Amino acid sequence: MNLSEQELAIGAQRIAYIHSEPSDQTIVFIHGNSSCKDAFQDQYGALIEAGYGIAAVDLPGHGKSSDAPIPENDYTIPAYAELIQTVLGELNVTRPLLCGWSLGGHIAIQMIGNGFDHAGLMICGTPPIGLNAEDAAAAFLPSEFSAVTGEESPSKERLAGYVAAVYGTKSPVPDAFMQAGFRTDGKSRSNMVANWQSGANLHDQRAIVETGDKPLLIVHGSDDAFVAQSYFNSLALPQAPAASEFRVFDNIGHAPFLEAPERFNRILLEFCEQCFEG
Repeated sequence: MNLSEQELAIGAQRIAYIHSEPSDQTIVFIHGNSSCKDAFQDQYGALIEAGYGIAAVDLPGHGKSSDAPIPENDYTIPAYAELIQTVLGELNVTRPLLCGWSLGGHIAIQMIGNGFDHAGLMICGTPPIGLNAEDAAAAFLPSEFSAVTGEESPSKERLAGYVAAVYGTKSPVPDAFMQAGFRTDGKSRSNMVANWQSGANLHDQRAIVETGDKPLLIVHGSDDAFVAQSYFNSLALPQAPAASEFRVFDNIGHAPFLEAPERFNRILLEFCEQCFEG
């Protein structure tokens, strides 16, 4: 499969993206911290073959997108959410299925909190947390490299260890993904976490998920180095008017879509049918 990469100018930022038709049944992929849109490379072909459209961007400071001109404003979950909504508007993508990984899942939930119209939500490696320290403490594990999530200038060894942990059981980590980690603007990590800790302009993710009225699928790897499985068991997921489901991939880490792509794709395609059946 050969998807052409394109670029949009959004304000002073250059945003790299891919998009395939149709735009009315599109899965929007949002990657995680210190990664890039190519992380979902094993999903794109399966979805296009099944007749769905796809869209994915490199977040500012990531992949082939430009670094943000005003880091403290542009490297935040609210700013990322607004930017992706702007890109999707430019592409005429309407009512997509949002598929977010790790930071990308938090961005997707922020979009929903903004009132973004969507067909469904699939998240992995993303614990929906409320605006309180207790949820964060319960959701995130004190892993060896978790502090790098918010560090601007970690050592090469620490950053390499963090990237390896991000991709879970994928060993060795493909060189392109390791390079994506090193390419990432370190200010995107430090400013994102600083904003998160301040709570400025953030929605209550737990409340959004627990009161949602669109199909929801949460996928978690049992060996995730960053996220506690027990936290998901504490969520009161809605079952009406749209069903919610929590699935665990045994012996898989933080990136189930890359570590077990065939299984992930089967589940994703089933979920697409559910979301777009109307």
